[in-house]
Amino acid sequence: MVGPRQLISKQYQIVSLLMDSNDCSFLPLELCEEILRRVPTKSLIRFKLTCKRWLALFSDKRFINKHLALIEEHFIRINNERKVTSISPVTRACSSFALPYEFQVKPDIYTMIHCDGLLLCILESSAMAVWNPCLNQVRWIKLESYYSINCFNAGIGYNGLSRDSGYKILRFGGSASFSYEDTNTVVVDIYELKSNFWKHYEVSLDWHVVKPCRGVSLMGNMYWIAKWNQYGFFIQSFNFSTETFEPLAYLPFDYDAYDDVVNLSAFRGNNLSLSQHNKVTEKIDVWVTNMVKNGLTISWTKFFSVTRPDCPVFRDCDDIATQVHFIDKNKRVVVCCEEVAVNEKYVSVNIYLFGDGEKKKQEIELHKRGFSWPYTPGYAYLPSLVPVLT
Repeated sequence: MVGPRQLISKQYQIVSLLMDSNDCSFLPLELCEEILRRVPTKSLIRFKLTCKRWLALFSDKRFINKHLALIEEHFIRINNERKVTSISPVTRACSSFALPYEFQVKPDIYTMIHCDGLLLCILESSAMAVWNPCLNQVRWIKLESYYSINCFNAGIGYNGLSRDSGYKILRFGGSASFSYEDTNTVVVDIYELKSNFWKHYEVSLDWHVVKPCRGVSLMGNMYWIAKWNQYGFFIQSFNFSTETFEPLAYLPFDYDAYDDVVNLSAFRGNNLSLSQHNKVTEKIDVWVTNMVKNGLTISWTKFFSVTRPDCPVFRDCDDIATQVHFIDKNKRVVVCCEEVAVNEKYVSVNIYLFGDGEKKKQEIELHKRGFSWPYTPGYAYLPSLVPVLT
C-alpha cells in the first residue's frame, strides 16, 4: 500500500520530468492538469514561473476548484510571538513563517474563519481582513459601521450554487438592548468581495451563538452551535444564496456548557462533524451529519468514540485553549489541542491522529503556561490557490 509520503514523492518525480523537458507542452494539457492538481499548493506556487502555460493554468478558476477538491486539510496556528505554523497531519510536515506585516502593525487577530483556503480574520479592534497564507495575500475589508459585535457572529461563504458569484462576508449584531430572555432585533451586514459593496438589513433573532464555539463555512454557507434564548442547543446556519438564517437540527446529545467541550467542523465537503469532549467521563465522541437534499434537515450518526488512556489528557483549566478537530480523507479523526505538562509550568500543543486502530501523537510547540491566545490551538484550513481578490 502506498503511503502519503511515497505518493507525494512520486508526484514530485513526475513534475520534475515535466520541468526537465525543454518543452513543457509535450504532454496534452488535460494530462498535465490531472498531474498538477495532485501536487501540493506550495509546490505549484514555485512552479508558476516554469512556463506561461502553467502560470495561466494556476490562475484559472476551473483548475483552482479542481485542485481545491483534492487538497488535504492542514492545521494553521499563530503563536504568541506572531509566528505562523502550518502542519500537515498526513505527512507530519511542519513549516513556520512570519505573520504578514499587515497584521504585525495591527492589534492581535482574535479569531479566524476558513473558507476554501481564505481566512476571514477578525481583530481585537473589530477590523476585518481576508488572508490567504499560501499566496501571502491580505485584503482589508473597509467597514461602514464600527459597532462592537461578538467576534463569533461572523462568517464567510458564497452562493451555494457556484463560487463564480464571488465570496461574501457576514457579520451580525449591533442590538441596542440584547437579552437572552426574548427576541432581539439585530443588524445584519453582508459584504461582497467582487463588488466591494456592503448591504444591511435588520432581523429579529430568538437565539444566540454559543461561545467560544466558532462557526464553520461549508459549501458556501455558515454554521454555528447556537442556543434558543429560552432553551435548547441546535445547529444554526446562514444561507448566502438567500441571505437568510435557517435553523437545522438539535445536537445529538444533551450539551452541558460546564462539562462539555464541543467543536464544529466540515466533513467530506458537504456534511458537518461535531466533537464532544466530556470533562467528567474524559471521553471524546465525534458525530457526523447526513444531509437531506433540500439542505434544511439533518440527522446525526456517531462516527468515532475514544476514552482514556487513548484520548488527550484533559485538564479543567481556564488558561489552555479548547481543542479543534477534523476528519481526513482516510476517515481518520485529527485533533489539535493544548495539554498541560507534568510539571504544570508548560503547555504543549499536540496533534492526535486516530483511525484503523492506530493512534499517533505529534508535539508541534511547547510554551510557558499562561493565558492562551486567542481560544484555540489552531485552525483547520486548506492551503489553496484562491486569491483574496476573488
